[in-house]
Order: sequence, then structure tokens, then C-alpha cells
Amino acid sequence: MAEADPSDARASIPLEQWLDRLGEATGAPGGGSASAVMLALAAGLLRMVAEYTPGSDEAKASGRRLLVLRTRALHASDADSEASVALGAALALPTEDPARESRLLRAAVDGARSSVEVGEVGIALVAELDVLGRVGNHHLDADLAVAREALRAGLGGALVNLRANLDLVAAHSAGSGEAESTSEGELRRAERRITHARGSLAELP
Repeated sequence: MAEADPSDARASIPLEQWLDRLGEATGAPGGGSASAVMLALAAGLLRMVAEYTPGSDEAKASGRRLLVLRTRALHASDADSEASVALGAALALPTEDPARESRLLRAAVDGARSSVEVGEVGIALVAELDVLGRVGNHHLDADLAVAREALRAGLGGALVNLRANLDLVAAHSAGSGEAESTSEGELRRAERRITHARGSLAELP
């Protein structure tokens, strides 16, 4: 496996270069970063709908929020690459290394929190999809539908990664004095929020 450099995995680099990095055996970027990029794509498409809806104060306000959410999604993608590198490094430690368990636990918790941030961006985007589904220019309904599918995929990816990290947290919390510091309950609540948001997509207009 090639050594990962998080600076090479930033979502702000040219798309072709980012996709090249995604396809390499580094894990940075990986599935979590890709999920955040899907959310950034959803934010971009939703903002396009907002921009094609002149005369609506709700659409205009949504467009401003979507700019912030797109930036937040890209930052979440970068942060997830860094978390992925740290987790990979912890997993690569020899099993006899006395620091391995604590490092794995910390890396899994950080990875889970990274996935939660991706999911929280998605939750905010569900609200914007609801707004634009009501007030947006209906000539762009197809673009709105594509945004919905990108949002569904991004939230689904966040959940997959969050659950994988929670499994690691559970496995490496056992017998560890750091169990209370993992905030596993908080992460489980976040999982339920993200799951609910993804499920609500089917109910939106």
C-alpha cells in the first residue's frame, strides 16, 4: 500500500487529480471523503436551482446557505482524509505494540466524528432540498432529482463509514480505561439523526 499524504487528497485539487488519488491504495481520499464530495455536488446542484428561481426570497436565502454548506462539505472531505490516514496508521501498528489499542480507539472515534460531520452537512442539505422542492423553478425538477440522489448517496456513505468506525470503537473500548471518553452514546445518537434524515428524503416533494 502506498503511503498516504492527506495534502494530496484535498477536495480542492483538480477533479481528475483527486479521482486519481481516490483510485490509489492509500485510503486518502477514501469512501468518507467521496461521500462528502457527493454532498458538495448536491449543494452545487441545489444552488443552481436557487439561482434559476428569481423573485423568491426563500430561494435566494437558500442559495446563500448552500454556498456555506458546499464549503463545509469540502472541508469535511479533507478532514475525513486526515482521519483515514490516522486510522490506517493505527491499524498498521504491530499487534504487540502496547500503544496500538489506545491509538486505534482514538483514531476510530475521530473517524466516527468525521463521518458525523459529513452526515450533519447532509442533514442541513435535506432542509434546503425541502425549501427548493416547494419554491424552486420547476423547469429544473430533473436537476433537483439528481441533487436528491447525490444527497441520498452522500448520507448513505456517511452512515456506512460511521457504523464501521462505531464497530471499531466498540471492539477497542472493551477493557480500555478510555471507554468513557469515546462518547459512543453521542455518536449513536448522531447515527440515528443521519438515518432519519436519509429516510425523510422519500417523503419530500
